[in-house]
Amino acid sequence: MDEAFAKELEAVDWFAACGQPLAVNLPFPVAPVGSWGEAIERCSDQSWEDATLEAQNRLTFFLHQHHRADYQHWNTIVGAAKVRVVTPLAERVWQPFAERHGFSKVFVDCVSWDVLGAVMEHEYRRFHERPEFALHLLRVYRAGHFPCGWSGEWPAGQLLAW
Repeated sequence: MDEAFAKELEAVDWFAACGQPLAVNLPFPVAPVGSWGEAIERCSDQSWEDATLEAQNRLTFFLHQHHRADYQHWNTIVGAAKVRVVTPLAERVWQPFAERHGFSKVFVDCVSWDVLGAVMEHEYRRFHERPEFALHLLRVYRAGHFPCGWSGEWPAGQLLAW
């Protein structure tokens, strides 16, 4: 696990700008949702889970097809990322935030999945032609927002964010 990247994740001001305009340029359009309630509803929607899973599957398929030896380390990298970053942030930041706002476990699961995906894309960054989606979501998080859904048939359509 890249320690500098882990420290960058720990320094994110999570959800600090939700409800404000999002000023991040992404390779796909972004539409705002209107409230935390709508954001939680959207992140709980099957279409969002399908989109993020498909993005992750594209990365794993790419690695399996083009960099099989490196792909063999996937589970080790996932385990290290969970121990070093995802679980500590979930316990220290995301879960307490969810509890303060009365959000379900789905909120923490969505953020955890997105961040884990970003870590995995980052860890395989030396393969410049690799598919990338979660690192774009991470840019939304770094801007203090919450990427919470997808409108349309992924990868066409637009990201929904609060």
